[in-house]
Amino acid sequence: MSLSKIILGAVAAIVVLGAVAAGGWWFFIREDAKLATNAPAIPADLKTPVATSASGTASTATAGSSTSGGALTFKILSDRSEAAYFADEKLASLPLPSKAKGSTKDITGQFQLTADGFDLDASQPTTFTVNLKTLASDKSMRDARVQNQGLETSKFPTATFTATMVTGFDKNLASDAEQTLQMSGTLDLHGVKKDVVWEVKAKRGGSIITALATLKFNFGDFNIPILNIANFVSVQDGVTLQVQVVAQAS
Repeated sequence: MSLSKIILGAVAAIVVLGAVAAGGWWFFIREDAKLATNAPAIPADLKTPVATSASGTASTATAGSSTSGGALTFKILSDRSEAAYFADEKLASLPLPSKAKGSTKDITGQFQLTADGFDLDASQPTTFTVNLKTLASDKSMRDARVQNQGLETSKFPTATFTATMVTGFDKNLASDAEQTLQMSGTLDLHGVKKDVVWEVKAKRGGSIITALATLKFNFGDFNIPILNIANFVSVQDGVTLQVQVVAQAS
């Protein structure tokens, strides 16, 4: 067999293998996750009315813990909540984009809010923490890269957000209507503390608050490397975090 035929055969084999790999990634490996757009529905089994006293403040009998000024503590229910990242992936040399998602229910924290709305009670911290070691997607190879090379969870096992201000609350909306808010504060991620603003959709019904908080940033903002999986799938710069919480007056 001539050298030219051998070379042509090798090139053809590489092309075929590339096509098979691309097809396998497209049909069997890639994920095309969708971002949430609204706050979770208020669970019917948890929704209870918040009683008020003669002075108009919430009663601890049904609403849970309240401060002397009438503010309430809403504790995140981990089993009904979720923290997730969304990252765009691309197969090497081919325009086949997809959106990967890794998520966990290991999220804890509480919101200190005024009794009549979503304003923060500044006298106590509003914060939530996510255990990054429990983040998981639909593929173990991706998870290993994210855990070991991206987030370096052996060094930085958690991410914590501490809120300082919530704006946008519309008192003219019905009490159970979805509010569009902005929540400002400090995100402690990958050893970096940075001031950020989350876009929030929130609902409040009785002793329950549900919320969808969305934040977008570039990996470099928190010194996170842009990952490449065996030179086969590359992650595009830019990530979206979404936290969906159900919180109950404690």
